[in-house]
Amino acid sequence: MTNQPISFRSSGQSPSAEPGREGQLAASVAHEVNNPLAALLNILYMIESEATFTAQGRSYMKLAREEVLRISQIAHDAMDRIRDTAAPRESNVPALLGELLAFYHSRFESRGISILTRYCADGDLAVYAGPLRQVISNLLLNAADAMPEGGRLHARVSAAQEWAGAKRLGLRLTIADTGYGIPPDKLSKVFVPFFTTKGERGSGLGMSLIKDIVQKHSGVLRVRSSTKPGHSGSIFSIFLPAT
Repeated sequence: MTNQPISFRSSGQSPSAEPGREGQLAASVAHEVNNPLAALLNILYMIESEATFTAQGRSYMKLAREEVLRISQIAHDAMDRIRDTAAPRESNVPALLGELLAFYHSRFESRGISILTRYCADGDLAVYAGPLRQVISNLLLNAADAMPEGGRLHARVSAAQEWAGAKRLGLRLTIADTGYGIPPDKLSKVFVPFFTTKGERGSGLGMSLIKDIVQKHSGVLRVRSSTKPGHSGSIFSIFLPAT
């Protein structure tokens, strides 16, 4: 990677521990939405197993399944974020990453993306599991979008020490891709709300949410990227402290 890394540290401010009434309403709506989505997904599977499709028709069905799964994941994330606002709990970070890699496996496979993983032996850490799951999900989907013609995805969780400052001990979560990379003039803006490199396909909120959630964990976020032909790609590294 040729670009200088962009780094964000925790602001040191603790978020409110209690979810508001609006948050509770959002969780209720997400729960109600998820039930018909599960039924719709089953219907799509039954249609695909019993009907005869052209190659184009099968691709449409596959896309429909993926989009329903994506909406379902958003609903789950919304519920998790409300449940996990009170206090962090002991979770296995490699297991969270593995679950999401399995969830999005068909999306990576359909794009010809190979997945390489490496996990540390002891990956337990007190985290806000729902928000952290949302961080990982956003990073994986962004990596997939950056490799529409295929590539390699590296997903790692390792025991680590903080890059600078207090040199705290904890875990480092890394998602790296061999996609088209982020241009140098845009790299410093990727975590700005509503800024997006995806045009109309992106809301510009996913990366700013990642930044907020990492700060919620008192963690550190770093990103490096290159657009150099033959060596392009992006590396997102998140340090999560053990205390």
